[in-house]
Amino acid sequence: MRSYKNTLLQAALAVATVSSTGAHAQDQEPIKIGFAIALSGWMANYDVEPHNAAEMLIEEINKNGGLLGRQIETKVVDMKTDQTLAATAAAELIDWGADMLIVPPDYDFGSPAALAAQNAGLVAISTGAGDPKMGVQGVGPNVFTAHTASQSQGIVMADYAKAALNFKTAYMLEDVSIEYSKSACAGFEAAWTNIGGTLIGKDTFKNDDPSIASQITRIKGLETAPDAIFMCSYTPGGGAAVRQIRAAGIETPILSVTGMTGNFWLEAVPGLKDFYIPTIMSLSGDDPRPEINTFIADYTARWGAAPTTEFSVLGYCAIQQWAHAVEKAQSVETEAVVQVMNTYKDEPFACGLTTYTDQLHIQLDRPQLIMKVEDGAFRAVEMYRNTFIPDMNLLFRVGQ
Repeated sequence: MRSYKNTLLQAALAVATVSSTGAHAQDQEPIKIGFAIALSGWMANYDVEPHNAAEMLIEEINKNGGLLGRQIETKVVDMKTDQTLAATAAAELIDWGADMLIVPPDYDFGSPAALAAQNAGLVAISTGAGDPKMGVQGVGPNVFTAHTASQSQGIVMADYAKAALNFKTAYMLEDVSIEYSKSACAGFEAAWTNIGGTLIGKDTFKNDDPSIASQITRIKGLETAPDAIFMCSYTPGGGAAVRQIRAAGIETPILSVTGMTGNFWLEAVPGLKDFYIPTIMSLSGDDPRPEINTFIADYTARWGAAPTTEFSVLGYCAIQQWAHAVEKAQSVETEAVVQVMNTYKDEPFACGLTTYTDQLHIQLDRPQLIMKVEDGAFRAVEMYRNTFIPDMNLLFRVGQ
C-alpha cells in the first residue's frame, strides 16, 4: 500500500507551480469546503476527530501550494446531533459558496445535509455512514461515504467468527434505532446462514433503552448457550447494553460492529473481555500498517492528543478521496469530480482500499482490522477481508 499521504501533496504542489504562472485572478479564489457536522451531542464522538483529521490534511495541502494552485478555505456549522438542523447547516454552507460538503457519519442524521448538497449540485461525502443509502440510490449520484457498508461489517464478523474462532452458533441482538445497526444485523444474518452457522435466536432493543433486562432474561433462558452474541449497535447505548449483559453474568463472547469503536466507553465495563469488532485502524500503536501509525503520530503532533476514535482517519480519507479526484479532473466541478471517483478501484487511501462505481458509493469488501478488547483497550488482532459480498437486495434490505 502506498504511503498514507499518497501522492497528494506532491501533485498539489506541482499543479500549484504550473497554475501560479498563468491563471486568471478568479482561478486564485479559494476552494471552499463546508462541514455540516456535529460538534455537540452524542454524534460529536464520531464527528469531531474526523473533522480534526480533515483539517490536518487541508493544512498540509495549503502549506504545499494548495489544490490546483488554490488555497482551501473551510467553514464548520454545528448540526448538534439534530436531524432537523442538518439540512439547515448544509444550506448555510451552500449559501457561503461551498464547493463540496462533509456531512455527518450516519445516514439518518447525515442524509438531510447530503440531500441539500445533491440538490445544489455539490459533492457530499459522509465520513462514516455505513448505510448504502448514503449514495446513489438513497440520496443521489453526488453523494459518497468514505466508510464500509454496515452489511459488510456484519458479514466480516460472521466470516471471522466461523473461520478464525470456530464458532458454530450465535444469538443476534439488534439495535433497531437507526438504519446503520439494522443493516449490520442483516449482513451478519445473511452471511452466517450462508456459511453454515446456526442462529439460535434473535432479539431487538433501542439505543436509548435504559434497560435490556427482558432481552437478557431471554438469552439466559436459552436451552443451550450460544457460542457468541452478535450485537449490532453503537455508543452510547451499545456500551450500556454490553455493561448490562456482563453484569448479568453472561460471559459469552460478543461480536459487534464499527459503531462500537473507541476506548472512551470501555471504562463503563471494567474487565471487559471476549469483545470483538471490525474497524478502520488501531489506536493502540499495534496497527499492522505503518502508514496508520504515522497518521496517528501526525494527528497527535498537530492536535496535542492522540485520537480516541478509529473514525478519525475517515475525515482525512474523505478529503483525500475528493482532492485526488479534483487533481485528476483538474476541476472542482461536481460532474468531473464524480466521474473520476466512480472509477476508483482498490485505490489505496488512508482508510484502506477504496472502490466506487456509478451505482455504489460505499465499500463492500475493504479489508477491515479485527480488534479485541484486552486490558481495557481495543487491541489489533489481524486484517481480514470478507469473501461473501452483499448483493443489491441485501444492501438495500429488499424483502426484509
